[in-house]
Amino acid sequence: MAVAYRGRRCFRTIRAPLSLERECLLKRPRASARRVHIPTFFDLDRELFNAAWIPIAHESELAAPGQYCALDFFGERIVVVRGADFAVRGFLDRCVHRATPLTEGAGGALRDLCFTCPYHGLKFDLAGRADPRSAPWVGVKEGSHLAPVRVYTFMSFVWFCLSPTTPDLPAWMGAPPQWLLRASLHALRLGRRRVFEAAANWKLLVQNFQESHHFSTVHPSLEARTTWRRSTSSVVGDKWFGGTMELAVDAETVSETGKLDGRPPVAHADDLRCVHDALLFPAWLTSLQPDYFLSYRLIPKAIDKTTIMTDIYFHTASRADDMSPSDVYTFWDRTNAEDRAICERQQRGVSQPSFTTGFYAPVEDGQHAFDQRVAAYYLERDGDDV
Repeated sequence: MAVAYRGRRCFRTIRAPLSLERECLLKRPRASARRVHIPTFFDLDRELFNAAWIPIAHESELAAPGQYCALDFFGERIVVVRGADFAVRGFLDRCVHRATPLTEGAGGALRDLCFTCPYHGLKFDLAGRADPRSAPWVGVKEGSHLAPVRVYTFMSFVWFCLSPTTPDLPAWMGAPPQWLLRASLHALRLGRRRVFEAAANWKLLVQNFQESHHFSTVHPSLEARTTWRRSTSSVVGDKWFGGTMELAVDAETVSETGKLDGRPPVAHADDLRCVHDALLFPAWLTSLQPDYFLSYRLIPKAIDKTTIMTDIYFHTASRADDMSPSDVYTFWDRTNAEDRAICERQQRGVSQPSFTTGFYAPVEDGQHAFDQRVAAYYLERDGDDV
């Protein structure tokens, strides 16, 4: 993980379990409480993510017909593609014949504007329709179609949702923080994407994102650019948890040099002297910097393993050499590694059999709000099998 959520110093200390699984059991009536089976909560996490809207790509990554982005998600492979009619559609990425995935990697451009199964050569157009003539020996029926996935474009990002009952994205999400709505998200272009795994539960990674008083011990260079002492935090509706942190007096942005170096702003003019962080529940972590936009997408892989997709976007008006700014990349490579190491170390502690409870520091209101939201979901979904 990388960016941190900012806690208010006035928040009172609340002693509470840091293990949400144990917290749920403690809240249950004694008659129904029983020893927790930890994998059960991973199953609940799967339900939580499957019912959520998940960002899969920025619109700029799907600019032309045939451009696609794909994501492995709780055992499913999702692909979204720009159609010949310029509509964006989503599918489960598997052939209707023997379920062979049609794409590899995170994205690209389709040859001949169609999906082609690498097994038997069966083709599908950009609307997901199979062409029986492309592989007549397969015997696919006329009208066969890739399984559709719900997609929605909002705030210039493309989203998918696997649940047919989840409300459409705007209703599900609620109003985003104002700094995101007034930022130039429509004018973003991907500078770099990195994917790595952390040996830690996804909730620990989110909790780390939501507080910054660890900067002085874990991130000295980040503390020098945005000290945790000049921070605010807020909860925006049911899904958004936000926070701001002032830039140091001598800093124009967060990077090795602290300078914009001619890069045009992504943030609105009113937001150029602060870093604005926002978590969209459950696990899209964003940080709006003056001249770039950070996106962290978390996908749980196991109770102690999480895939992290780290994207850094710049303004499309940036010069070609500005799209590979080593001062930004070097800064966040180090900061991400520091966060990964401390979260993995914490995972080793909370995994010890004797661990029971912890407590919230006065500045951990962001963690507390997030924990309450997850615990409420667990309790809503918790059945007799737990």
